Amino acid sequence: MSSYADVHRKTKLGEREAALRLKNNRLGMTIFQASWIMAFLALIVVNWQLRYSYAQWPPAGVTPFDATLPSIATFALLLSALLTRRGWQGLRRGDRAQFTRSWRLALLLGLGFVASIVYEFITVSEAALATHYGVTLRLMTGFHLVHALAIMAVLLYVLRQDASGAYSGDPRQSWAAEGAAKLWYFVTVAWILFYVVLYWLR
Repeated sequence: MSSYADVHRKTKLGEREAALRLKNNRLGMTIFQASWIMAFLALIVVNWQLRYSYAQWPPAGVTPFDATLPSIATFALLLSALLTRRGWQGLRRGDRAQFTRSWRLALLLGLGFVASIVYEFITVSEAALATHYGVTLRLMTGFHLVHALAIMAVLLYVLRQDASGAYSGDPRQSWAAEGAAKLWYFVTVAWILFYVVLYWLR
């Protein structure tokens, strides 16, 4: 029969292992975000290289992309990221209702963002697609959309898991929720970089 000291020692060991696992998860996420943002930066560099091969940007005869809808979509994505953070903070405090409300709204805004960017993707004019101006927009928005949809699936999975009581306020037991939120921040930062390059830099 285990003594109290043995049980206490095993409990402490388990807590240390959980804390180390959380630390490693956070470090891994930071490395992933730093390394993967380089892929997005590489596309921005390609965009700049292509634009300087033209006498003007956008090329002659091509109407500049309208920034109205992308600006609204960007605001929705920023608000979505804030709601994701608010939900995660609520979960850490044990406020499951705040977590559920915030993440549902975040997902709804995320869907609005995706729908807006899909519209931008499919409505690129033939004149623009005949140049690198339109092709790079499709390449960059399509690349980002794939990531946004994949990470939205992760957010939805976490939300459904929480409905069955999978997570607590302890970060060591709720890494999936924290990790999903950080992935959504990554999507937000990556889009802001693309948004500025595609719609505002001339």
